[in-house]
Order: sequence, then structure tokens, then C-alpha cells
Amino acid sequence: MPLRTDEHLSKAYFPDKLPPTLELSDAVVAEVSRAMWSLGRLEGLGSEIDNPGAVFSSFVYKEAEQSSQVEGTAVTVSDLYRYDVDELQIRETVESAHEADVREARNYITALDDAISFLQTAGIERQSITTELIKSLHEQLLIKGRSDGDEPLPGEFRPGYTAIEEEGPHGIGTQIRFVPPKPDMVPGLMDDLERFVQQGSDWPDLIDVAIAHYQFETIHPFKDGNGRVGRLLVVLMLISSGLLHYPMLSLSSYIERHRTEYADRLLAVSEEGAWDEWLQFFLRGIREQAEEAFLRARLLVDKRKEYESRYSDAAKSVHHLSLALFEDPYFTVREASERIGVVYQTANNAVETLESDGVVEEITGNNQNRVFRAADIMDIVERPVNQLPESDELVDVEQGWKLPER
Repeated sequence: MPLRTDEHLSKAYFPDKLPPTLELSDAVVAEVSRAMWSLGRLEGLGSEIDNPGAVFSSFVYKEAEQSSQVEGTAVTVSDLYRYDVDELQIRETVESAHEADVREARNYITALDDAISFLQTAGIERQSITTELIKSLHEQLLIKGRSDGDEPLPGEFRPGYTAIEEEGPHGIGTQIRFVPPKPDMVPGLMDDLERFVQQGSDWPDLIDVAIAHYQFETIHPFKDGNGRVGRLLVVLMLISSGLLHYPMLSLSSYIERHRTEYADRLLAVSEEGAWDEWLQFFLRGIREQAEEAFLRARLLVDKRKEYESRYSDAAKSVHHLSLALFEDPYFTVREASERIGVVYQTANNAVETLESDGVVEEITGNNQNRVFRAADIMDIVERPVNQLPESDELVDVEQGWKLPER
């Protein structure tokens, strides 16, 4: 049951202006070092590729999948790619409620792609991250997405109060856990957050990212979609700070695995000023996800090199299509012909070659309007993290890669 207005006024939290007053403990400094090492290794691998989007575009889809799962939906990377290939086909094979979830997750990809393009045009710097950009992200995320009959007001700050709820005692009902700031305070708090994001502090950039994420989630400026926008803000700050040049890291996966602790750590900052614990938790997430992303990226790079070698003497159409699979692992023959710039029959021959080699597989069972899937690539993207190879199995001795002590 919603709180009455006077109850909201007495309970609503008002965060301090940024930056907060804090001293970084030795434990936090150590976590910064570990996280920066893992990010640096991931960034180094990504920088080996002239066009990272041509190899690592699936990472954006992976983040959209994980972000949607944090929100309680069961969207997969395959759902998103299949939706891209043929929207009508998905409508015929997926329940309508799930289709709305897929469309909303697809909005996440569009919002992130557009934001990255904006940063590249405006200049990769934190001054490019503004409140208007954040509103634009929210609008793209929520427009034509899932609707529960309550208008989410895409791109607009919430006009009323909101409350964070949790399951009640013994799993019965829900209870109010946290009441974000009053709605008339939101614009000023967001202006303060914008200044902090753009100007930063004397602390390492990763500390600024952790603080900004806490502040955004605490302000909870929108009626819906705050979690998704807050996770996008992390990615944009990593890129605009020069820590990553392509969105290869998925913090959503870490948050999903530690959902309860994540909420507890955020609340503890508001109630107890427990910054040290929050910073350690956040930085561990950055490190763990950078390590996972490195493993998947290394496998993708190695697979691409394998295809380059395997099809170096094959027909140009086969060679080009094998490499194009990394950017779009789901496709039709017509899309393949457009992608590699050949006529339909030549593309069809190339697809048949890759299919006979087990590189791609047809997934519809149709004789017409066939859809193909790059099996090896999707295995790397979708493989559970506990089934990825150990890092030392992928170590490049010449580079001296070795995970730091935890």
C-alpha cells in the first residue's frame, strides 16, 4: 500500500551534495588497483582490434540480457538477435508478454549504441555526460517497451513520490525499505550529480564511478527504469574516463548474482555512511566482470584468427562472411549478401560452405526465409561463466598476463 504524502515527507531521504567526505581505506585502495589491472588487460585486448564493434558487438547484447534479468525478465542474447532478424517471426513463436520484454531489452541496446555514438561525436570526455543525455537514455529505454498499464513517463523526472519495497517478514506482502528524495528535489540533485560526473574529484576515476552510481540510484529520478539507466551511466563513465573504449563490461551480471548485497550496500551508505563497504563491493564487481569479459573477448579473438586462417584460401565471399559473423551472428542469406556485397546466389553458396563446416547452423527448419546462427560464436557469448576456461589457460606468456592476487 503506498504511503500517504505526509508519511513520505517524514521518511524521504535527502542525499548530501557531491563529493562526499570520505577517506579511502587500504582495502579500497587495494581493490582499485586490482580493478584497474583487470580493466587495463581487457582494454589492451580490445585495443588490438581496429573496429572492436566488428568483433565484440555481442557484448552489448550480453549486457542487455543481463540488465533485463536484473529487472526480473528472462530475455536471452538469442532472443535479441532473433528479434533483429525477423520481428514477425518472433511474434509468432514467443508469447506476447515475453515479446515486450525482448523489445524493452532491445531498447537498452539502442540507447547504449546511441549514447556511445554521441560521446564519440561530442568528444570522449566526462563533460559530454549531461542530465539531458540521461533523460534521453531513459526515453529510449522506456518508449514502446513493456507496459503494465502505468505510464512510465519516458524521458521525464517522476512527478510524485516513489518508494523502494522489499518482501515482508516470512515472505508475506511487501514493506517500504527506502523512500528516495521528494520529487521537487530531483532536478537540483541531478544538476549536482551532473557537475560531479563532469568535474570528478581527486580520487581515482573508478571511485567517482562508484559514487555517481550510488547517488543516481539514491535520487531515483524516474518513475521506472532507474536501475537500467544507472547501469548505463556506469558504462558511459568508464568510456568517457578512458578506462574502456568499447562497452565490453557487463556490471549487470554481478548485480544479478549479488542482488541482495547490492541493495544492502546502497542502503547502508544512506543510513550509516558505509562508503568503504560500498566502494569495495562495487570495485570487486568491476574487477570480476572485467575478468569475465577478458575471457570471452580472448576466445572471440582467437576464434576470429582461426577463421582468418581457415578460410584464407577460400572464396572471398566465404572468407568475408566468416569474419562478418562476429558482428551479426544471426542472419538470413539476403542479409549475408548485403553484408559482404555479393549477389544472393554467391552469398547462398558461402552460407552452404560454412554450414557444411559446422560454422553456422539453420535454426528455423524452413525451406524459405531461413535464419542462420553462428554456432561457435554464440557458444562463447552464452556459455555460463563457470564453464569458461581458467585465465591461465589463455595466458599469453610473451605479454606476461597473470591475474593479481585476490
